[in-house]
This record gives sequence, C-alpha cells and structure tokens, in this order.
Amino acid sequence: MSPPKNLSIVVDWGTSNFRAYLVQADGQCLERIDSADGLNNIERPFADVLLGHITHWLQQYGPLTALLSGMVGSPSGWREVPHLASPASVAQLAQHCQRLHEFGACSAWIVPGVCGTSIAGSFDVMRGEETQYFGAQQWLEQQDCRPPELLCFPGTHNKWLSCKADELGQFSTTMSGEIFELLSRQSILAHSVDSQAHWNDEAFFAGIDQANKPGGLLHQIFTVRSRNLSGEHTVAVGQAYLSGLIIGQELQSMITKPACTIGIVGSHTLAQHYQQALSYCGFDAICIDSEAATILGALAIMQRLPN
Repeated sequence: MSPPKNLSIVVDWGTSNFRAYLVQADGQCLERIDSADGLNNIERPFADVLLGHITHWLQQYGPLTALLSGMVGSPSGWREVPHLASPASVAQLAQHCQRLHEFGACSAWIVPGVCGTSIAGSFDVMRGEETQYFGAQQWLEQQDCRPPELLCFPGTHNKWLSCKADELGQFSTTMSGEIFELLSRQSILAHSVDSQAHWNDEAFFAGIDQANKPGGLLHQIFTVRSRNLSGEHTVAVGQAYLSGLIIGQELQSMITKPACTIGIVGSHTLAQHYQQALSYCGFDAICIDSEAATILGALAIMQRLPN
C-alpha cells in the first residue's frame, strides 16, 4: 500500500510527554496522541514506544514519514543529534536531521537542536523550540498577524528569541517553570502555597509589582512566606503571587526594549498568564497556538529533508 502523499506524522517527544499528530500537508491535524511516555517515564526501547503509538496509523495509511523533535534527540534520548549552531535556517535544520534507519516501520527522522549565545554572552541550547519557532512564523502569516519583535516559549525551561524571518538567531533560556515547581513544592514556600486553589489575578499582579521593587528575586521570593505569616495574604493566593514574582523578574531580564511586541508560544493556561503579565506591564502580546506551531514547523522541515 503506497502512503498518501498528503499525510505525515509529527512527534513532539520530551522528557515528560509524548505527543504525536497525524497531519495533512496544509497543517490540519486529523488525529492526535497525548501520552505520559516521555523519556523519563519509559523503560521499553524507543522504537517499541513509537511503534506502539503510531501502528494504527501505519496500518491504515502505510509507511508515512515521521518527524521527531524534542529531547528524543538529546544524549539521553533515542539518538543524539548534535546541536546546529545559530543562526540557523529551516533548510539547515532539515539537512542536519538524522534518519532512524533501524526503525523499519516507516521513514523516521530526528530534528537537531540548536545552540547559540544568550543575552548574557553564555552558551545556550534548545531542543524542540527550533521546530516551533519556524512554525510560529508560518502561523502568524496564516493569521495575517504582524510579526512580533520577540517570541517567548514558556514551559519548564523558557526560551526567548528575537523574531527574524527565515532565521533563528540569538536566544536565551530561563528556568522559570522549573524554579516555580521546586519552590512551590519542595521549599519552605510550599507551606504558603495551595496548588489546588483557584487562580487569583489580584495576587498575580501583586507579585509582578513586587518583582519590580529593589532586592532581586532571591529576596523577593521570601515575601511569599513573610506575607503569609503577617496575614497580608493567605495560602490560597500564594501560587498566583509566586508566579507573578517569577514571571515579573523574567520580563525585566529578557525584554530590553520599552515598546515591544511579544508572541507567546505555549500551552493555553500558561500562555494566558504570560499574556496577562505582559499586558499588565504595558507590552503588546499575542498567544500563538503551540500545537499548530509544532506541526507547521515540522512540515516545513519535512519538505526539505535530504533524499
């Protein structure tokens, strides 16, 4: 059975999650798989995990091309695919993809990550966001949106990039998501944070305001505890307040231009929080569909894969 020319499989495989999409050439997603089979959660061989998720698609449509991005290409992944030095184009990403010849079920490729220099002049790396970066640009074009000056990819390790047509240049990583999880669950602040409480915008904005005061983050994060002890706020608003503190500090550090438009590529709830924070701080912000960015970026790379 010859595979339909307009169908392919896009896989976003990270440390915590496995996501796969059956997509058309125009970027429309026909079916999706969302699993907890991230790299840190599996014991079976990578080939078995992938095959277990996409077999039904291959049985129905034949040996479709599959493109894998994310930490699956890291040293702890299926196969290490070296980082490509920035500035990088989508064509260069495609040329440096590596085919998984040992995976006989279909043509499967892993996208390289990208390395470069951060805002501080230090070495920095990404895996997965490079695919979304080029897909986000296509999404903006499809939506007839003016390209933002910066793109933000919030998550466990956030990425900040200048938005340049057809080129991925300088970028910087912040550990905002991981720091939030560690502080709210494993530090003394856990006693002042109720992770099950409803979100509180007022506390979130108070955290952003506090982040703009003297003392720096290492001082300001203790106010989650001290405000709780003084009765200034309750455990119920601790999570939103801590989030505002961390995001507020991040915006101060990553946005160097006073009048700047930022595109946010992330999960719905987290992207909304960043949009709230940016709007509160006086910036124009637009949320970009992260799933669409993954798919569109992967399709752009697939079109340029080596023979």
